[in-house]
Amino acid sequence: MGLSAVPEVFNGLVDLCADSLGAFALYATDDYFAEKENLLKPGAPQWLEGKYTDKGKWMDGWESQRRRSPGHDFCVVRLGVPGQVHGALVDTTHFKGNAPTEISLEGIEADDDASVESLLASQAWVELLPKTAVKPDFPNVVTRTGPSSRITHVRLHIFPDGGVARLRVYGTVVPLARTFWREASVDLGAVENGGKVVAVSDTFFGPASNLLLPGRGVNMGDGWETKRRRTPGSDWAVIELGRRGVVDQVELDTHFFKGNAPQATTILALDASKLKPKALTAKFSTDEGWAVLIDAPLVQHRRHALTPERPVTATHLKVHIFPHGGVNRLRLWGHAVDTDDEAAKLVRLNQLSADAAREVLLGFCGSFSFADRLVAARPFDSLRALFATAQSTWWELDEGEWLTAYAAHPRLGDAAKGKAQTEQSSHWSKAEQQSIQHSQEAILEGLRKANEQYLSKFGFIFICFASGKSGEQVLAILERRLQNERAVEIENAAREQAKITRRRIEKWVNG
Repeated sequence: MGLSAVPEVFNGLVDLCADSLGAFALYATDDYFAEKENLLKPGAPQWLEGKYTDKGKWMDGWESQRRRSPGHDFCVVRLGVPGQVHGALVDTTHFKGNAPTEISLEGIEADDDASVESLLASQAWVELLPKTAVKPDFPNVVTRTGPSSRITHVRLHIFPDGGVARLRVYGTVVPLARTFWREASVDLGAVENGGKVVAVSDTFFGPASNLLLPGRGVNMGDGWETKRRRTPGSDWAVIELGRRGVVDQVELDTHFFKGNAPQATTILALDASKLKPKALTAKFSTDEGWAVLIDAPLVQHRRHALTPERPVTATHLKVHIFPHGGVNRLRLWGHAVDTDDEAAKLVRLNQLSADAAREVLLGFCGSFSFADRLVAARPFDSLRALFATAQSTWWELDEGEWLTAYAAHPRLGDAAKGKAQTEQSSHWSKAEQQSIQHSQEAILEGLRKANEQYLSKFGFIFICFASGKSGEQVLAILERRLQNERAVEIENAAREQAKITRRRIEKWVNG
């Protein structure tokens, strides 16, 4: 079985650590014989007879030295897209006398820019796959009994050492909810936003899942292509959107498809939010009950910008290509509809008394004018509207209101408020607060002194969106910003406060 084929047990799942999705090998205890980056290469591992480097036999995979001390080797990979892990393919093809005897896999949820040092030091890693025996020169499939929690990074352990040709981690994509709360359009079909192909008429030359990959395909083989139809009709693919929403712009790209592009497309929409799974599946093979969004001609080797004929709330789109052929990429731009839980949260805010709503809103931002304006702006019809109004309101306030909001924060490193109260109010997570609380006393003292200098120079305390930052990083930012003029710092603090406000609203929505 080549790695171009997804193991049957993982059909319908996404390779979360695909190179095409932006996965990256961050760290390996040892990769003397073959680099860790090879783990994520697309395609099947190669064997080049007689090829050697100055370190030994050339191998298409990750290979560590023969271990002469206790312990084992491991590699840390940042997934291309976060998600719930269902299992992995640990391929030891071509590693015969040098494969590990066992493997295990751990996972963690962390920021994209989390440092290797913080990941290695973290106690938050969870077991995804227990220690499992693997065969040499074999595509080893290891499954879980159920999906994991949301994972952003994995750590592959090999016991005790040796080589692995490829790592594939299969699961379901779980984007952050904030992805769908933006005022700007979101690609509701993109794989990184949870979009997926759930049914397709034909994939003879190329899988329909390629439609939803990032970027533009590198060649004709990087798209969806069907065989030549010899019967009437069309080929089609059904896409489940990452979130129920309204698509207002479609990009259909026939790039590289020159002698085999389709002549036309019809794109249909379906809101299946009330359908049971069996009834939904029955809808895939028929056009009955689907609403027409787009009916347009296509030409070869062109990125088509297509505007829907009408707004339709949908969970699925069905893309027909007439009569057959290939499409490189598909982009489904639009906005998501709030989930039931999100809508209920918004209803409660809209129904609060003015005083009760003001108290909630002051928890987002310490400006009374900010809170009063948002109270008056109710009712909000969507979370997108709430976030957009909060942002525009903040930037409409004068300097006096900004300073009032800044004054609502505790000072960084203020020992009088607790030994390590270095968070910028409540927008840090508990784990992040604990991380800062355990910073060296020198960092805390540095924060305290630098903030005193900042206050003395500018007349307000230092404001920093500190989520994901260490005490050392915050101190470095503070010392750098001390060199600015007051007008520059007023603006810098306003930008940081806007980030803090948005994160606080997100935390309120998430409960």
